[in-house]
Amino acid sequence: MKKLLISGLLSLLLTGFANADTDNTSNTSLKDLPFDEVMKMATEKNDAKAQYNLGVRYDRGEGVEKDYAKAREWYEKSAAQGYASAQSNLGTYYDYGTGVEQDYVKAKEWYEKAVAQNDDYAQYNLGILYIEGRGVEKDVSKARELFEKAAKQGLANAQYNLAIMYLEGEGVKKDIVTAKEWLEKAAIQGIPQAQFNLGIMYENGQAVKKDHKKAMEWIEKACKNGIQHQICN
Repeated sequence: MKKLLISGLLSLLLTGFANADTDNTSNTSLKDLPFDEVMKMATEKNDAKAQYNLGVRYDRGEGVEKDYAKAREWYEKSAAQGYASAQSNLGTYYDYGTGVEQDYVKAKEWYEKAVAQNDDYAQYNLGILYIEGRGVEKDVSKARELFEKAAKQGLANAQYNLAIMYLEGEGVKKDIVTAKEWLEKAAIQGIPQAQFNLGIMYENGQAVKKDHKKAMEWIEKACKNGIQHQICN
């Protein structure tokens, strides 16, 4: 890798959705149970968690042929019973038109139901709607609040977006020290943009003591994780 002095921070927010494929509401996982057993729980016992699990299996094509329409059906059954992870994933289906006609208003409604239960993925995805003004009036401050809630729960994409908002002063007072703290959290979790920006901050001594070695370590990780920049060549 070329040891170049570089100054520009990446300031674009991550806007792709985050979709839950695990259940945050319980320590008991159904992932390893046979499909037939989970199906029995979902149909005979009307078990919301099992219905959600079937949705994930059809969504991911895990042990079954991938089928977004069936995934949506199972998410709907689970979501109707108030299951937050299913509500969140159903929101992404309407958000991106997966297995259903795209509908930002319905996406917002399902995200809000999950947000009311403190679902971190829904918090992040609803924040994206507010950043972009899809199905809602654009509200950067509201987006920042939602990203912060998700970031505090450890969601890496939200941590990165929150860092950028503090860097740029979007929806919050500009604060490079707080930005660095959130970038570091996201970088540790493998977000390449965060790794790159953290490297730049160490290279330039922004909110940290200047450290070329640390800078190159973070930038190398970012390059290996797919960042496109001349320094990676």
